[in-house]
Amino acid sequence: MRLTGKLLIFMLPVLLFSSPAFGHHLWVSVDDGSYAVNRGIISERTDPYDSDCVKEIKAYAEDGEPLSVERINKAEQVRFQTEAPAALASVVSKWGDRVNTTRGKKLMSRKEAEKAGLTVVSAFFSTQFAKTLFKSSDQNTKPLGLKFEIVPRQCPLSAKPGQPVSFTVLFEGKPLADAVIYTQDDREIPTDEYGVARIAFDKSGRQLIYAKHQRPAEADTGLDYLKFMTFLSFGAE
Repeated sequence: MRLTGKLLIFMLPVLLFSSPAFGHHLWVSVDDGSYAVNRGIISERTDPYDSDCVKEIKAYAEDGEPLSVERINKAEQVRFQTEAPAALASVVSKWGDRVNTTRGKKLMSRKEAEKAGLTVVSAFFSTQFAKTLFKSSDQNTKPLGLKFEIVPRQCPLSAKPGQPVSFTVLFEGKPLADAVIYTQDDREIPTDEYGVARIAFDKSGRQLIYAKHQRPAEADTGLDYLKFMTFLSFGAE
């Protein structure tokens, strides 16, 4: 089978950078009476970032009602406070232009990369979504309306080690068949025709799963594709 030029450009980043560990995680944690929006590798490190990239923060109480959010922009991190303890928090971050080059991924636009003398394989725009579950709530098993999200079909907070939990991957509100959910221990679990995957976690404690999706970019944008990642983190018992 022969690949067309556009399809080859779209597929090259998948072939070159397909490792589940590639990239950063996005999650929310409780810290000193407030909540921190974290970017890094969960359970390993948190990295600094431009707070302007965090575009949306929402939080919900145990009864599913939205909570007011007071955002606090730090130099290299975003924090927020809520009027009552949150059962669930969600974040949308737009990290901006990225390029895959013959010298690896660079955090710049195609124009900037070419000006720096780099050979650009492909250019893309990165957007990430994250949900963190803190307490059991009916809202935990409902879609929030994010463009890309993982929705538990049963609340994973009550799952015991080894007990499978079903998750649905949604893109623009529709189940995403043949997607892959990645786990912290480098497992890759494909979704079925209904966008559902079953995952059992071997131990208790903080868990994070995520999925990736790409869409071709519109013409004349200087981009080859749009890259989306969605994260779901929770503290299993």
